[in-house]
Amino acid sequence: WSYKNYDYIPFVEQELFSLCTFTEGYGYVSTLLGKTHYTVDSGISTFCNHGCNGTYTYGDDDANFSEMDVDLYDPPETVLNKANIYSPVFERHLRQILSVGDKILRDIKKDEEIFCNYLSYVGDPDNWEEDVGGLRSQCAGEAMGEILQYELEESIQ
Repeated sequence: WSYKNYDYIPFVEQELFSLCTFTEGYGYVSTLLGKTHYTVDSGISTFCNHGCNGTYTYGDDDANFSEMDVDLYDPPETVLNKANIYSPVFERHLRQILSVGDKILRDIKKDEEIFCNYLSYVGDPDNWEEDVGGLRSQCAGEAMGEILQYELEESIQ
């Protein structure tokens, strides 16, 4: 296929890049039975931006840490999103089950943006240092998030 349709390869590459950017930018990572899973869910937290320096207004009471004060080399057990036993129901609804305790953490005013703690979405301990470092850079204004960077690159083309 690729030899006969060589002219379409850049298009296919761009479409796959778009899919990966969407999945990594709006999805959640979890480790289930030793394998990394990405889930994109249409729940409220998909539409939350990160609340820098602990300013998040939606999440779990146990997530009392921010990108600036968390240990870069030792992720809290609560953010690893691990499942120890296999259940097809659990696997299909992993993100919903893991976010059962999520709630509004303080009163939110009309038209106020809802912020989440993106550290709760890391899920894979192998990505912890990179993800925390990325959030620190974004919150310090030194870097852009994946979605914003992708949108800016697309608008230039």
